[in-house]
Amino acid sequence: MLRDDRLREAWKDFFEDYCKSDIENVALSYPEKCSLDVDFSVIDKVNIDLARLLINHPYKAIFNAEESLKDIDTAIPNKIKLYFRPYNLPDTCRVDISKIRAKHFGKSVVIDGLVEQRTNVMQKVKDAAFECQTCGATLNIEQDGDILTKPLECYEKQGGCGRTSSFKFLPDLSQFIDLQKMQVQENLEGLQGGKQPERIMVYLEDDLVGKARKGDRVIVNGILDWMEMRCGSKRSTTFDKSMVAYSVEIKKTAHADISIIERNEK
Repeated sequence: MLRDDRLREAWKDFFEDYCKSDIENVALSYPEKCSLDVDFSVIDKVNIDLARLLINHPYKAIFNAEESLKDIDTAIPNKIKLYFRPYNLPDTCRVDISKIRAKHFGKSVVIDGLVEQRTNVMQKVKDAAFECQTCGATLNIEQDGDILTKPLECYEKQGGCGRTSSFKFLPDLSQFIDLQKMQVQENLEGLQGGKQPERIMVYLEDDLVGKARKGDRVIVNGILDWMEMRCGSKRSTTFDKSMVAYSVEIKKTAHADISIIERNEK
């Protein structure tokens, strides 16, 4: 559902016409640097359709943008995989954490807040390898969600036997990326009376990991997503807000001027 060849070509044209030198610079520093930072205002001026898609359907926009980056030739001989990191989204995307609503789900949003806490760096599998227990073939399945997705069958197009089988996960042959979660608290200015600030969990991947520290004031551009609130082993119809970041800006703020309100645990 995400793949769109026409959209992929549109992104390729944009990157080749307006980002070629930046792509070359990133390629020369790869893999230490693996992200292409692009000012949203440039996209908006050049191709308003791409800009609108990035705001309203960011998963599809970013997927095809990153797929198109694979097709762009660079000075280095090997193929590289770059992340597309748009920043400087318009004010219409800015939303206070406490004002996030269901209408924002799946859209690009910009939040401004304080990093209350962050987790240790974890590893997340992006391309999982499995061994067919019938014929021994190795299959690769790209992973998108939080639950490991196994093959439905031993796919013949990957050299398998075509049968329904059981599969063994092969960590040593799988590809992992770094993952970190940080909790961002809304800014204290503007809070009325004794109102407590609200928070949102932000997911950071790969080169965004470790960029922000506790107490940093950040501007995060990303996709508004939801976390399911489970009740034991049962699935719930209630979800809490979360965010998948695609760029993070650290604002210059003296730590002495920042206070983080701790939650009262009952």
